[in-house]
Amino acid sequence: MIDIDVSIVVCTYNRAKLLRSALESLTKLHVGSQLRYEIVVVDNGSTDDTGRVIEEAARQTTVPVCGIHEPCAGVACARNCGIRVARGAWIAFFDDDQVAEPDWLLELFTMAKRKAARCVGGPVRLVLPETVLHELPRLCRRLLGESATVREPRKFDRKLSAGTGNLLVHRSIFEEVGLFDESLHEAGEDADFTRRIRAAGIDGWFAPSAVVHHAVPGYRLSDSYFRWTSTRIGMHIARHECAEWGRGGFWIIAAARFGQAALLHLPSWLGGHLLRSRAALLKGRCLLWRAQGYFRYIFSHRVRSHSIQNHAMSPWNFRMERKLFPEGKEENRSRTESDPQVL
Repeated sequence: MIDIDVSIVVCTYNRAKLLRSALESLTKLHVGSQLRYEIVVVDNGSTDDTGRVIEEAARQTTVPVCGIHEPCAGVACARNCGIRVARGAWIAFFDDDQVAEPDWLLELFTMAKRKAARCVGGPVRLVLPETVLHELPRLCRRLLGESATVREPRKFDRKLSAGTGNLLVHRSIFEEVGLFDESLHEAGEDADFTRRIRAAGIDGWFAPSAVVHHAVPGYRLSDSYFRWTSTRIGMHIARHECAEWGRGGFWIIAAARFGQAALLHLPSWLGGHLLRSRAALLKGRCLLWRAQGYFRYIFSHRVRSHSIQNHAMSPWNFRMERKLFPEGKEENRSRTESDPQVL
């Protein structure tokens, strides 16, 4: 049996076309003789050609590629399935709507060895026209998956970490802090995981040269998408702060959040109107939508009725994106550089 150094875990759901590009980039990584890797694709209940795409990738490369079916819906369930199946001492997480630079994995692995680190992440760059990127506020680019801009290797801290679209983790970390939290349906299972790593005193490092490129479909530039994703992130923040601070402390934090929305976010939105700045207006909207999600979570968990809680939370489940924003609709088609209505 071939010893595997790194298992790349790719979780996918009904993205056969994007998955094909992702796997093509992963099977052509430049690693030389320095490491051996495999690709584990976790199919989280796809009904498209995902299975055939995995089989084709396995036939066309000497890199070990295996497909696993995980019936439990949710990216946390899929990632945990991949971890259990993976043979490598290291697990690299990668998304199905990304393309890796040829040196991506080697850069992560080299940084881990150089810094004696058990957790290393890298930058995610959005695949969008430069004019669109320039017009989008930084907050909105982060909502679309863009990582922080870091030019030199740095340790992770409260403001800097890497998402699971570009993260290398030693298997021993899961034994110390546990797997991904499968109860987090709206957002934040990766942020929760990196918070637990930091709380355990485990240093993580950011490798600026380990780059992946993240595809952004046209519908994600719409106000409706920014509202949906900002709201669910606000819900996750409320869930996390409630667990961290307890009932008594949480109400103090919630009051501060209300003041923040009233004194900072609302003026930011009004300023966008007054200045007629599309970027400032969108940023203000996203901040207010995030606050709305925060207080929606509080309301849904103040009532005793589970049916009301489920009704309040269900539209903001991360998995609902495919139902709420079907990519085939005319209004969701990708916009081009010449479209003046991107924002």
